[in-house]
Amino acid sequence: MPLSVDKIVNLLRKNGYYVHGVSTGLVDKLREQPMIIFDHRSYPGVEAHVFTAANSAYWIPILDEYGDVIVTYPLYTNEDEPLLAWERLLWNLERLAILLQTYRKRVLAGSIPSTIWAHHEPEWYRELRKAPYHEKQNTSTFIDYVDLSIQPHIIALNDFGFKTLESCSGLPQDHLDRDPYRPYVMLDERAYHGCIPHFFTLADIADWIPSYAPHNFDVYIRIQKHRPIEESWNQLVQSAKSLDLILSPYRQIVQRGSSDIDEVRTFNDSFSASLVNR
Repeated sequence: MPLSVDKIVNLLRKNGYYVHGVSTGLVDKLREQPMIIFDHRSYPGVEAHVFTAANSAYWIPILDEYGDVIVTYPLYTNEDEPLLAWERLLWNLERLAILLQTYRKRVLAGSIPSTIWAHHEPEWYRELRKAPYHEKQNTSTFIDYVDLSIQPHIIALNDFGFKTLESCSGLPQDHLDRDPYRPYVMLDERAYHGCIPHFFTLADIADWIPSYAPHNFDVYIRIQKHRPIEESWNQLVQSAKSLDLILSPYRQIVQRGSSDIDEVRTFNDSFSASLVNR
């Protein structure tokens, strides 16, 4: 069955995403640019998840004046490209929907996050700020200062592309002289371009609480109250691993500083081959 507007809308609705409009770009006589507008009322926090899926599928997401997310695919020359782009975007959205089942169940039951990424991203001090360049630290240079119980977790988070600045295990054995802080980890927003919604998505998948750090930059994620601490740290690492599998193609291009559309063409070819082999 061809990929029609109705099929796209129904597939998205099945996974909890509601849309205002779709242009498929698959009708030759129209030559439309592929585009879709996601309704921010789909569920609280959906915007960060859509940005994450769009980035990893090489689509371009922006927030519009109403808070909805407009996602477009760049201009193309290969006639097969729009279909591959749609398949990739829908595939990533479905994978994220599966990972976010616990989060969506919680927010749809009324547990609304206190900080939603899209509500703060347009604030003036974020719009005007350009994060200064800094050399990325190798984990080995700071791991000895990390609470012993979570050193493997912090190493794993960094290895999976979620660069850390601070953390606290929250476990008594790491803080014999005082009561420990509530478990948290601060993620470096300078890790790579566009990483902040990905960090919020990580927290949502892991069932942690995301917010901005006290200095209004970087992302600060905390454990849910009354959750088992060790289990929550393990869940955070597993969530980072799952999300890294989705984000790694995007990260590779961004971290190389490449905007070359040939990078996308190459990925289209490999994605097409993977669909054939599934």
